[in-house]
Amino acid sequence: MIKFFKMHGLGNDYIFIDSVQNQNYLNYKELAKIICKRNFGVGADGLIVILKGQNCDAKMEIYNKDGSKANLCGNATRCVAYYLFKKYKIKNPLIQSGKKLLKTKIISSNGKKAIVCVNMGKCEYEYSKTEQILNKNYKLNIFDIGNKHCVIFVDDFNFDYKKVAEYINKKLFQDGINVEFVKIINDTSIKIKVYERGSGITLACGSGACASAFAYKFLFENVLNNINVELDGGFLKIIFNKNASLAMLGKCNYVFKGEF
Repeated sequence: MIKFFKMHGLGNDYIFIDSVQNQNYLNYKELAKIICKRNFGVGADGLIVILKGQNCDAKMEIYNKDGSKANLCGNATRCVAYYLFKKYKIKNPLIQSGKKLLKTKIISSNGKKAIVCVNMGKCEYEYSKTEQILNKNYKLNIFDIGNKHCVIFVDDFNFDYKKVAEYINKKLFQDGINVEFVKIINDTSIKIKVYERGSGITLACGSGACASAFAYKFLFENVLNNINVELDGGFLKIIFNKNASLAMLGKCNYVFKGEF
């Protein structure tokens, strides 16, 4: 039996396995495919394994629901930070995710809910290009914040953005890519639709919100420092620090625990 618990950040839900004290040597790639199935397993956007950290409080291993690995997940990081705070009494956990060490801060907590801030580090602009997809031209802006994102600015969402994102993910990038469609609301607000590599359409994506906010600031010079990002699952605030790193502030929720 595998003990797990489930949490979500704005509806971006994950199954978590705590291996901090007793590491489980499991085939997590295959487990993710089974346990994340919504009709045949527990159901989630991905599987997170929490391991003992070196020079940090814990390490995250991230598996998308198709079994592929990811380097970074902002929503899951908020969840892990709150879990470490509740379970191990670590006030502001330092968490390794991929090659990044993410500083977190518990802003507030109330039972099964919390507001957590994560310093996501720097986001890098790589390039832009225009591609014709399904008989329409789209400008693809590629950014890297520890995982790669294709950010596309649109006037509205009245098109099959899932189909466009699937084409970009499968046809244009050999290893796949996260895709965000961004609608500008005003100087301090954007709204995005998210397609995550290995998981498909999700209600939210923390790193995607960061990449989208950075893209807005990078490509439009009149943007102010802090950006409010509206996702299908709720809101995130992206804060631009003086050292050019991005902080992400948002909610996370504990759902339930069980055995699989």
